[in-house]
Amino acid sequence: MDKNIQQKLVVENMGYVVTLARQYTCELLGTDDLVSEGSIGMMKAAEKFDASRGKPFVTFAAPYIRHAIEEAIRKVTGDVPLLSTDESLPVGSKNNYTLLNVLEDKDAPKADGALERNTLSDDLMKAIRILDEREQAVIRAFFGVEEERKTMAEIGVALGLKRERVRQIRNKALRKLHKASSKS
Repeated sequence: MDKNIQQKLVVENMGYVVTLARQYTCELLGTDDLVSEGSIGMMKAAEKFDASRGKPFVTFAAPYIRHAIEEAIRKVTGDVPLLSTDESLPVGSKNNYTLLNVLEDKDAPKADGALERNTLSDDLMKAIRILDEREQAVIRAFFGVEEERKTMAEIGVALGLKRERVRQIRNKALRKLHKASSKS
């Protein structure tokens, strides 16, 4: 991946690193230090990121950021870091770190899932300003931005269009967005 693109990914997603870093507590490392370590993790993620796989960068980068932060805490304290807001260990039981504390519950909402959805929604809303009103309506409805996600048939009914016409509008809008994103 181009170094300029990597740098842009890192700069544009720095707020995400700050959000993740604030979830950790360490008496020996301040939030600034944790953000710095998380940024290093995000840079590693940017080097390995492949946009063609369809996964959002923040989703791809989160494990790298967390690992870098946790590794920094581990080096300083010798302990396995505990998330201050997301882990449910009894108070004062840092040594009771069991397998249940590290297994991911696939059904539980991710702590940063709402932030990720909001960030993606905000980014999409900024990007679709280049589209005309009808194209914006189709994209918002199709991807469920600020409204319930709809099928092309449902969008067609709402806009008084045939399903095929909705598909054409969607594809044209996506081409415009792609063209605009490749210029920046």
